[in-house]
Amino acid sequence: TLGAALACSRPVSDEGWRPHEEHTGQTGKIIAPNLYMAFGISGAIQHLAGVSSSKYIVAVNTDKDAPIFEAADYGIVGDALKVIPAITEEIRKAREK
Repeated sequence: TLGAALACSRPVSDEGWRPHEEHTGQTGKIIAPNLYMAFGISGAIQHLAGVSSSKYIVAVNTDKDAPIFEAADYGIVGDALKVIPAITEEIRKAREK
């Protein structure tokens, strides 16, 4: 495992898709992990306020102009539902070495 935790944006918690306790941002939790992977996060300033102290930010978004890419150390323009399995497979391969 990566030893990762889940976090979400306010709209996700407002819709009830994730618990409010996972809401990260200006009106939620402030986090500072070594690696923050943002899947489908647009990069609203309110959300970035909660994650900007992360050591590395990797962003995946279908919108090449999403503001999250300005804050990201690494960016992937693509569908998170396709990118996540590919990243998972690469992590699995790296662990087998």
